Amino acid sequence: MENRLLLAFVLSLVVFVLWGWLVSTLQPPPPPKQAIIDKIPAAPGNKTPAPQAGTAETSPASGTPETSAAVPAGQTESETVPTGGTTPSAPPVIVNISTGRATIQVSNRGGVIQSVLLNRFKNDDGTPVDLVNHVQGTSLPLAIESNEAEITRILNNSYYTVSASSITLTPAAPEATLTLNLDTPGGLQVTRELTFHYDDFMIDVHTHIKNPGRAGENLQYFIVWGPDLGGKVNSKTDYIVFSGPTTFVNNDRIETAPEDIQDFVRLKGEVDWTAFQNKYFAAALLPESGTKGAIVKQEEDRNYVGLELETVQGAADVKLKLYAGTKELQILENAGHKLIRILDYGWLGNKFAFLVKPMLKFLQYFYEVFHNYGWAIIMLTVIIKVLFFPLTHKSFKSMKGMQKIQPYVKIIQERNKDDRQKMNEEMLELYRKHRVNPMGGCLPMVLQIPVFIALYHALFFSIELRGAPFILWITDLSVADPYYVTPIFMGLTMILQQRLTPSAMDPVQQKIMMLMPIVFTFLFLTFPSGLVIYWTVNNLLTIAQQYYIYKVAKD
Repeated sequence: MENRLLLAFVLSLVVFVLWGWLVSTLQPPPPPKQAIIDKIPAAPGNKTPAPQAGTAETSPASGTPETSAAVPAGQTESETVPTGGTTPSAPPVIVNISTGRATIQVSNRGGVIQSVLLNRFKNDDGTPVDLVNHVQGTSLPLAIESNEAEITRILNNSYYTVSASSITLTPAAPEATLTLNLDTPGGLQVTRELTFHYDDFMIDVHTHIKNPGRAGENLQYFIVWGPDLGGKVNSKTDYIVFSGPTTFVNNDRIETAPEDIQDFVRLKGEVDWTAFQNKYFAAALLPESGTKGAIVKQEEDRNYVGLELETVQGAADVKLKLYAGTKELQILENAGHKLIRILDYGWLGNKFAFLVKPMLKFLQYFYEVFHNYGWAIIMLTVIIKVLFFPLTHKSFKSMKGMQKIQPYVKIIQERNKDDRQKMNEEMLELYRKHRVNPMGGCLPMVLQIPVFIALYHALFFSIELRGAPFILWITDLSVADPYYVTPIFMGLTMILQQRLTPSAMDPVQQKIMMLMPIVFTFLFLTFPSGLVIYWTVNNLLTIAQQYYIYKVAKD
């Protein structure tokens, strides 16, 4: 019985590793929850065209036009530009805001965010990660849109006056507000205040819209983020993670797959946030006042999330927060607004989130000690191994005991092969006589499975490992070992571990078990090197424990 349980346990690990791939390949995304989702029909003749200004026309990597020089820390420099005009030949003014964690670029053309550059995180070419997805001819984040195409055109093409040309925050000057004003000849007025905080990904956004000339009309306004989200991760293991529009409404986390978006989708109820998120980054709009609900929309295969504003006589006044940053556990917990629920550990990992989060916190604690996530992973593995030492010790002793009585087991099975009841009675008597529990070898292992799953997902989905070096050739613990040294060494440790494990299996079972190191080696070739290091160190510690039990303590 123990042999079958042990074999089932090992095979279940293989199924666990392959589960994410199978789910993402064979299972379609869950449909939207119709109880709170309502599609907004597009008004005839009023479909908002792709704006021709306030768009991603200039990439920060190639420089931005008329970006002013930085001013002293915590101070702002005044800048006045024409208002209400839509002259396409005039270059926009780009305001640089440095918060320490990010460099944010705001364009006065449309009063939108042009770039959110994360200073600590780099692309493959060494440039900072930009959370704005730059696509020619599309709206930029924080664009204001209307159900009237002409109003949308004015809002996205007009040049706002700005109160500063650059802002630099410091611990001595931790907060500053950028004010943008628009006053058009037609009477449309917009005031927008963006308040930035030092060492924080959160931005306070206060937008006030007045349009007295259209007071009697049924105008709608929206503030959107899009298209999609920059900072995409091109990892072979990201099939497990949903990347796209995600909204937390009525205390429920709803992911909207692109194929479920037709024109507008409105999400009704108590909206805590609506966001784009991928494996490592997120941009979320968090309403505070003046909103009616969240929306998800698609234009020309480009996706947007946004908030619908409450309007009175053509006017709107809305306060919201914009979070544009990383999906780090501690940062999201401190952000409040239930933003922690944006974390996604995969289908199985979410079931064990109560263990994943403590694992991440312990990992961060050891990082503060060693200043290296590789050594933090090793230390965490050692601590977990020590905690489970008594269970593992009992498991190995039980397997050793089962190996000793295996000759008697075979005699009983042969003698009573036609009488199963008598065979079971004699087997139970044999176990009692030698004080062996046939379940003792596997039950301790089963108890460790939840912890293994939690640590697996903590390492797999942790942005803390992104770009984190270990030693020598391992310069990024979140990607696969480029030379396959660690997965091959991991496979060798599995072979040695099998050699030290007492075996009472039949030849067929032994052949299956011998295939496990090969299967796991090939699976781990594409796994993050941080996860491979954990598994390898765990194997080495297990080998040391086996050697002690079987070679030193021969009891």
